[in-house]
Amino acid sequence: MKSQEMIQGVYVHTPFCLQKCLYCDFPSYAGCSADVRERYVRALCREIRQGRADGWYGALPVAPDATIYFGGGTPTVLTTDQLGRVVAALREAGWWNRPAEATVEANPGTVDASSLRALRELGFTRVSLGVQSLQDRELRAIGRIHTAAEAKEAVALAKAAGFERVSIDLMYGLPGQTLDSYGKTLEEAAALGLRHVSAYSLILEEGTPLERLVASGRVTLPDEDTVYAMYEATDRFWTARGLRRYEISNYAAPGQESRHNQVYWRYEPYAAFGAAACGFDGRRRRTNPAGVADYLAAVEAGLPAGAGPRTPGTPAVGAGNIPAGGAAAAAQGSPWWDEEDLDVATRLEEALFMGLRMVQGVSLEELGTRFGVDIRSLYKEEMANLIHRGMLYLDGDRMALTPYGMRYGNEAFEAFIRLWD
Repeated sequence: MKSQEMIQGVYVHTPFCLQKCLYCDFPSYAGCSADVRERYVRALCREIRQGRADGWYGALPVAPDATIYFGGGTPTVLTTDQLGRVVAALREAGWWNRPAEATVEANPGTVDASSLRALRELGFTRVSLGVQSLQDRELRAIGRIHTAAEAKEAVALAKAAGFERVSIDLMYGLPGQTLDSYGKTLEEAAALGLRHVSAYSLILEEGTPLERLVASGRVTLPDEDTVYAMYEATDRFWTARGLRRYEISNYAAPGQESRHNQVYWRYEPYAAFGAAACGFDGRRRRTNPAGVADYLAAVEAGLPAGAGPRTPGTPAVGAGNIPAGGAAAAAQGSPWWDEEDLDVATRLEEALFMGLRMVQGVSLEELGTRFGVDIRSLYKEEMANLIHRGMLYLDGDRMALTPYGMRYGNEAFEAFIRLWD
């Protein structure tokens, strides 16, 4: 069976944070009560158990080594007991078998030696820490809850707990950040002995507190030239230390690449559970309600008869500071998630966008066979133009972005958006 015919990854979303970062527009919420978090865990376990029988994810087998990824928000805002119950539900329902990788995201300040050991005992093999910067002034400027010292301690504690695969996220282009201060963060990160690092440029998202601060002139961001210098410094720095770039924003020692994220970049099917979670079966996309109240109501109303009523003693919708989004679930028995059928053109375009994020690029033959098209003929002019501009290259069957193309990836991706029959 082809990899595109099996669930290759499983994503579980935790929409809770202790504090919302100033730049964040992700579906995550601060201030939710312990009762709400407990109710969410119960609903999440129900969705996971029902997922193998709802006719959507259940239509595809789960690969024996399908990856697991707990993301957020901050999964470690939940207790280890709550996380353990979610893991148990995944195992019981056949989602968690012998995962090639089981990742849990965590923020420094939400884990300690005991909780990290418990996560390792639950079966997680990789931890991804949201560090962002190792300069306290920069951390305060973006609303992070931890200090640089706590971030360094979290890395050390994760290793001591038995995690051989530890990754951190870094950001550049932050308020008040200079090329010199970013260089210090890189040096301090390298001293931690990391074998995987993700480095992202800050994107000023509309409607976030940081966007409003910048618009009002109260906060200033580095200029474009400085941000570009940081981008180039990132690549030089980690390459010189043996971490090769394998995706636009990711660096790893050989064998330490994120296996779960490669499921997305290879455009393979994956299941997703929780508020705002978005799954893909190879032809359709399924997106859960983003608001916590809507998600809870939808799971309760949407599960078929016999799946279990709301557990007695849990709060009703709207209680305990539950963030709401749009309309809640439809009538019982109706799909409570949004579905989008993707035509061949859209799927091919998305497969190209995702695959070209990887340094190795895509196989023209594999994609051509998968979507029933001749990519060289279909995109002849676009490919020739990108090659002429130094953004794209061909190496036998493989098509990939050059370093210059990686720098302006969105411009390269847009070239493959077109209407075709």
